[in-house]
Amino acid sequence: MRSDLSFIKLINKWIKAIDFFNVSLMLFLIILGLLFVTTSSPSVAKIKGLGDFYFIKKHYIFVIISILTIVLFSLFSSSGIIKISYLGLAISLTLISLVLLLSYENNGAVRWINVAGFSLQPTEFLKPFIVIIFSYFLTSKNKIKLFSFYFDGKAIAFMLLLFISVLVLAQPNYSMFAIIFLVFISQYFISGVNLRWTMIAVLSFVLLSVFSYFNLGHVKYRIDSFLNSETVHFQVEKSIKAYKEGGLLGKGPGEGVIKKYIPDSHTDFIFPVIAEEYGAIVCIMVILIVFTIFFRGLFRISKSNNLFKVTACVGLLSLFLIQSLINISVSMKLIPTTGVTFPFISYGGSSLVSMGVVMGMVLSLTKKEFGKKGLIYG
Repeated sequence: MRSDLSFIKLINKWIKAIDFFNVSLMLFLIILGLLFVTTSSPSVAKIKGLGDFYFIKKHYIFVIISILTIVLFSLFSSSGIIKISYLGLAISLTLISLVLLLSYENNGAVRWINVAGFSLQPTEFLKPFIVIIFSYFLTSKNKIKLFSFYFDGKAIAFMLLLFISVLVLAQPNYSMFAIIFLVFISQYFISGVNLRWTMIAVLSFVLLSVFSYFNLGHVKYRIDSFLNSETVHFQVEKSIKAYKEGGLLGKGPGEGVIKKYIPDSHTDFIFPVIAEEYGAIVCIMVILIVFTIFFRGLFRISKSNNLFKVTACVGLLSLFLIQSLINISVSMKLIPTTGVTFPFISYGGSSLVSMGVVMGMVLSLTKKEFGKKGLIYG
């Protein structure tokens, strides 16, 4: 009986503390994702010789896991989030190293590992945890002992950034490298700018980008194809056509034709499918939801005097926004093609669960405080 009362009290405490407006928007975005994947994935399944509901069933499973993940991580205290991020980072780095050692190749890259019949991408799970660890070091006021030497927190953050960048580029995954770097820069400016470290960050990004261009074949091909107007990228050209044919109201759910010719219409190129079937109005609505979640989170965290919380929340929200904008920009031929999914909208188990962790952490950091400890103690 007492345990039941404690659970009810915990739920009531969570309801009073959490940002229900943003929770509602996240759930609405997830529901839209269910609808879009349901109408876009059967044609891809046919191309791959799979059942019509193959991707739909998997997507529904990962949506449930993602929602549970959002709730779970929203219960953690700030100290609990830091501790679980250390564990999550260690597991993610171990899996990335394992993937590189096993050389499990998929579409010319070594990024995935098979677990119980599912293909998982460890770098997706790395993102939320590395954002928290970056925030911890960037806002640390004390010298930190590392291998018998004492370092400034920002120095450790930059060393960790370079280490992660090398691992990610080894897969190779330049888009993930760019996202992590951009998120780190947003966190760095919030935590306090130092001219020396700013120059180091910019120089590192430029040098690693140049290295990627000349040493990673797919990066060079995608950039050259983007800059060369005469080169035709099949999926991008079909995407542009889908945008044009969708109009304001679209052709109707499941009535799209272009998706039958886009192999990644349920993942990287799901947004043009939305445009063709549901129209420009729905596309604008989705974009407005993304920006509302972003600015709502910023508004909530702006009331906090805790620099770690502010830096972490800005990083997590920037990750959500940057990934969304990159996905849309690729399909509109504004930037070179990447393998970036649309948060909560695209099919992809790793992406869905990872974004669940991201948004759960955002809700945790922006919830109202009840004393010094959160709902789950860390």
